[in-house]
Amino acid sequence: MNSLLIAVEGIDGSGKSTLVKYIEDELKKEGRQVARVATREMEKEPVFQAVVDSYSLDPHSPAYMFFFQLLHTHKADRARRALEEGKIVVTDRWDLSFFVWHENFGFFSKESDDLRKGISRLAFGDLKPDLGIYLDVSVDKALDRRMFGRGDVIDDIEAEKRFYTTVVTAYKLLAERHGWITVDANDGFEQVKKTAWKLVQEVVK
Repeated sequence: MNSLLIAVEGIDGSGKSTLVKYIEDELKKEGRQVARVATREMEKEPVFQAVVDSYSLDPHSPAYMFFFQLLHTHKADRARRALEEGKIVVTDRWDLSFFVWHENFGFFSKESDDLRKGISRLAFGDLKPDLGIYLDVSVDKALDRRMFGRGDVIDDIEAEKRFYTTVVTAYKLLAERHGWITVDANDGFEQVKKTAWKLVQEVVK
């Protein structure tokens, strides 16, 4: 099989970006055509932030959600084009994070599952990962990585813990429901790499 979609999900600090880059590099070493697709492209990040700031978009508001869905649509379109070219697409985040957020927070958490699924399809259509990896990490471990590894400043640690505890619980349930494979990301990255790469090799023929 040539074209494949490989997606990695997990909370902030789980190691998504690091793992996606590793998978991309290893596939390229094998001489495969690979496209790494991100939701928020770094060169366009100033535009994204300018819109959020200019309109004072609340992350819990429908306006923010629809704006983010535009980014998801752009991402899915880039992934489709790369797949049509026979490439392996590797991405951090897909539709799983959409459902984690909108089933638990914001305006659409009060709406029906059918509505949330319909909104997700506007962006992603029926394009599902051939391999979905969920990096399961404890909230405390993720916060340590963010604060002491990246230097993130977190004003309210307890609020952050409560928020991400809800997110982790939702991720675990949704990963199982949607057929994603859960990988323990609490240990060192070397073990995560080995486990994830074995999964990739099983789908890349």
